[in-house]
Amino acid sequence: MSIPVADTDVPERLAEYGSAPYLVTTSADGTAKVVHVAVLWDVDAGAFTCAPGGGTVRNLGGPDGGPATLVFPGPDADTHSWLVDATGTVDPDEDGWVVLAYDSGVLHRPAPDAPGGEAHC
Repeated sequence: MSIPVADTDVPERLAEYGSAPYLVTTSADGTAKVVHVAVLWDVDAGAFTCAPGGGTVRNLGGPDGGPATLVFPGPDADTHSWLVDATGTVDPDEDGWVVLAYDSGVLHRPAPDAPGGEAHC
């Protein structure tokens, strides 16, 4: 089960989940790259910013940027994870930083205790 999270709810969610999610991007050949980052929220831009490292910056460095997903694990095993889909671009004003424009977000149910458990919920 997923519960939508609007960009207006980001400050409240950051208070719950913290500001150190995993960031998932893909390279030009489709290889996934996962890094752990610290993010800042820019309420006026409706975007996160972070300084993830060279590989992720390359993944988002094309003319149109690229897709990115932030994964905020739940603080305990019984709490939903917060998943944010974003469009990432290289920040033109800050060397080594990226901007992750908020596209959509959901709270996603916790994983079952065993593989296949609750597979259809």
